[in-house]
Amino acid sequence: MNKKYIKRIIGIILLAAVLVASFFPLQEYFSNRITHNQVRIKGFYLEKKNSLDVIVMGSSEVYYGYYANETYKNTKITSYPFAFEHNPVSLWKYELKEILKNQKPKLLVIEANGAGYGNIPKAGKPKVKSDVKNNIKGKYKLYSQLPISILESSMPDSENKRQMLRDLAFARKKRKLDRYVPFLKYHGQFYDNMSCDLSDMEKRGYSPLKGVFSRVSAHKQHKEKILPPNTKPGLLDPLVIRHLKKFIKLAKRMGVKKILFVRFPHKVTDKKGVDKVRKYLRVKKIVEAAGCDYADFTFLRDEIGISAKRDFVDREHLNANGARKFTAFLSKYIKAKYKLKATKLSADEKKRWDEGVKYIDAYYKYYNDYQRKYDFLRILHKTFPESTSLLDTLKEYMKK
Repeated sequence: MNKKYIKRIIGIILLAAVLVASFFPLQEYFSNRITHNQVRIKGFYLEKKNSLDVIVMGSSEVYYGYYANETYKNTKITSYPFAFEHNPVSLWKYELKEILKNQKPKLLVIEANGAGYGNIPKAGKPKVKSDVKNNIKGKYKLYSQLPISILESSMPDSENKRQMLRDLAFARKKRKLDRYVPFLKYHGQFYDNMSCDLSDMEKRGYSPLKGVFSRVSAHKQHKEKILPPNTKPGLLDPLVIRHLKKFIKLAKRMGVKKILFVRFPHKVTDKKGVDKVRKYLRVKKIVEAAGCDYADFTFLRDEIGISAKRDFVDREHLNANGARKFTAFLSKYIKAKYKLKATKLSADEKKRWDEGVKYIDAYYKYYNDYQRKYDFLRILHKTFPESTSLLDTLKEYMKK
């Protein structure tokens, strides 16, 4: 055999050996990933029992667009975002039980994004098959692996957690590959490596920034579509409707008296965006028929003062500047609408919340300074989650 080919074969064998040798350490690394989602949820459990006036549930719209320290700054209302990536309506009941074990919120706010997931029927076409087996694979399905794994890894052991794992065993069994290739379930989260940040927060005993997250827009700004007059509600996955109605009944049965469903500000730039508006008009009808309030703040952007060009990361998410404006507006809106009175805080708690205001003000300065200092490539994948290094940076900004 030609020596050249022998060398190639030996090279391929050596490369394969290196890949196999590195596979298991990488598996261990990815199977123990801690992301901003887990840090945020852990921060909720560190809050003093029954000290929060408002809980805001939801998915990425919430942690991009709602800053609890900004709410406190404007209204003295204490709150926390119980939010994580791709959070579907099918998980809300387990989250609610966790929330109510630790807090007695005067108001529960739910960002409705997770009620638009699943297999959406199309008008005039054969009815879409909507059973649990067809709602497992995919980013915005009701039983996707990513949100289940985030919640599973974030909840302390309890009967509620064990019940969730029993209920969702069918979905977890369907994704056996994740047990052997766990990095698959962390697709899209490779930028996080926050084990030390989680450990530092646990030692600190609280979350100074209440789980904030942002990034800089790297998306082309598309022209917005004008919604047709008298836009009609669209269709939802029948499973979504069932989960949504059950969630509302459960919340009321567990003593939650004030429930507000919201849609955070979005941009509508194409037919898909119009279809989403129609989906959430259907959610609105279901929610209001069940006796809850609903508000879509996409239609109040001018009143809020949100700029389509300057205050969004993309069509779905506000940036830090947009979050500042929206949180200020939302906090005053809910305080007035529900006549909320702030919980009396101990001296230590008040000190922490006052410190949180200083942190969030420094956060805005740092976020905007970063964009001025660095070029596009540097900021392209830059994220701004709560972390030890970020807190250290913000302390320096407080001195300026």
